[in-house]
Amino acid sequence: MVTNKKISQVHVFAGSPWEVAAIIGLLAAAYIQVDVKDEGANIKLSVPSEQYAEAVRLISARQ
Repeated sequence: MVTNKKISQVHVFAGSPWEVAAIIGLLAAAYIQVDVKDEGANIKLSVPSEQYAEAVRLISARQ
């Protein structure tokens, strides 16, 4: 029995704080977990690998 499954995070977006806020809202509405990493001027978003395809589809449809 597997008790500890490691889920890898995949980078899906990087941008300014206001762009990131819009993307987080979009992904949260689709129940996609988002990991935020602040790197100064750019903020990077990652999602679990299982949710990558759906996240990319949503982000691409927005732009």
